[in-house]
Amino acid sequence: TEIYTRSLHDALPILAYEQSGYYIVPAGDAASLIMALNAAASENGAKIFLPNGTYDLGETTLTSISGNNISIIGQSMEDVIVKNAPPTSMEGLGKADLFNNTSTGLYMQDLTLQNGLDYYAAGSAGRAPTLHDQGTKTINKNVRHLSYQDTYYSHKVGGLYYFEGGEIHGTVDYLCGNGKVYFNEVTLVNEKRSTATIVANSELYVFNNCVVETHADKYNLGRAWSD
Repeated sequence: TEIYTRSLHDALPILAYEQSGYYIVPAGDAASLIMALNAAASENGAKIFLPNGTYDLGETTLTSISGNNISIIGQSMEDVIVKNAPPTSMEGLGKADLFNNTSTGLYMQDLTLQNGLDYYAAGSAGRAPTLHDQGTKTINKNVRHLSYQDTYYSHKVGGLYYFEGGEIHGTVDYLCGNGKVYFNEVTLVNEKRSTATIVANSELYVFNNCVVETHADKYNLGRAWSD
């Protein structure tokens, strides 16, 4: 099997095993990550590999993941960090999101998504998803989601989503939306707050063998979302 590299727009190394569609992003290179995602949108089954490093998108929000059966696989959950840090004025669903996914069959493994909007400085509202998921058949395996309010937003009625392992952090409604989500052996971490609420959903969230860790003074499991 021939292994070779070429460049995408003179910036992105590609590792191909008899075909294109395999992308190895240089460690910590956020610009090349964006280019790989853009390229993957027009390919069915593209695979993006992230070596250990911090991929800092700055204040950029709503980075798009589109296409079909895209895989984003990191070297390790702890040491592959994809992050942004929008200003508090941009808080809001559909505004401050790190990623906006509209794809079918997105697979993510062994990485951390972090929305660094300053929740505590934002006051009463600091909605900042790591993943605004408007796709379906999304899988998160050993993925850590770091934010505070509305961390993971499942936003497709009837959408299907699966989490296995990993961690999801937050304070208020940090698992929210609709769709059908199965959380399997996921660690749910309540960050510091007087009262934390884990779930606000309107369709079906199922939790199997999950663990709650709390830094909040008190917390509740959930509340109704919309109707």
